[in-house]
Amino acid sequence: MAIDDLTGRPWILLPGTLCTAAVFDDFLDALAVAPAQRHPLILDRPSVEDYVDLCPLASQDTVVCGFSLGAIVAAHLADRMTAHRLVLFGINPYANDPAKAKGRRDLAHDVALLGGADAMRSRLPDLHGPDRKSAKVKMLAMADQTAPLIDAQTQLALNRPGALPALSRARAPVFSLTGSNDLAAPPAQGRAAAEAAPMGQFASLDGLGHFALLENPMACAASVARMEEYLHNLA
Repeated sequence: MAIDDLTGRPWILLPGTLCTAAVFDDFLDALAVAPAQRHPLILDRPSVEDYVDLCPLASQDTVVCGFSLGAIVAAHLADRMTAHRLVLFGINPYANDPAKAKGRRDLAHDVALLGGADAMRSRLPDLHGPDRKSAKVKMLAMADQTAPLIDAQTQLALNRPGALPALSRARAPVFSLTGSNDLAAPPAQGRAAAEAAPMGQFASLDGLGHFALLENPMACAASVARMEEYLHNLA
C-alpha cells in the first residue's frame, strides 16, 4: 500500500498552542508509525524565524506534521525544507487577525494565574467525534503540561506573517486537513493553504472540529492514506 511509504519514515511533530505531541499519538498509532519514528518539537520560541533549525532536520526522508500553531510554523518554513511530505492539521495560513490579540493575551494571563487546564476549561471548543470525553481529558492534561510555554506561543501567534508565500514555493507535497466544523481555523483556510502549494491537497474531515486528531484519529489517518494513495497513483 502507498501509505506504507509514509509509516516507515521519521515524523517530525509540531503540536499546537498548549498541546504536547500526544495530540498526534492516536493518529500515528492508526497509521502504524512506530514510536521510535516520532520526533516531537517544542514550541517554546516567540518567532517563526526562531524555528529555522527545523529545516536541516526535515530531510527528504522525513514527514513534517503540524497541528494548529505547529502547522503554521511548518507552513512558514515550507520553502526552506526538503521534507518528503508536509501534513498540516487545522492550519490558518494567514497573518494573525488583530481582533484576536486580546483573546490570546487574556488566555496567557489566565494560564499564568490559574494553570493550563483551568484556563482552558471555559474556552474549550465544541468537540465532535465518537469519544468527546476522552478528547476533553487529553486536551486539559496537555494544557497543564505546556502552561510554561504560553508566553512564547502567544508571541508566536501574534507576530506571525502569512504563510501563503512560503507555501507557494513549497518543495514537498502538502496535505492540509481541517475539520468541517472547525471554528478556530475554518475549512476555507485549510483549502487556501493547499491551493497555494504547487503539490497541495485538501481534505475536509466530515463532522469534526479543530481537535480532529483527538476527536477521530482513525478518520484523520484514513484521509492521509487517501491523499498518499492519490499521489502514488500520479507517479
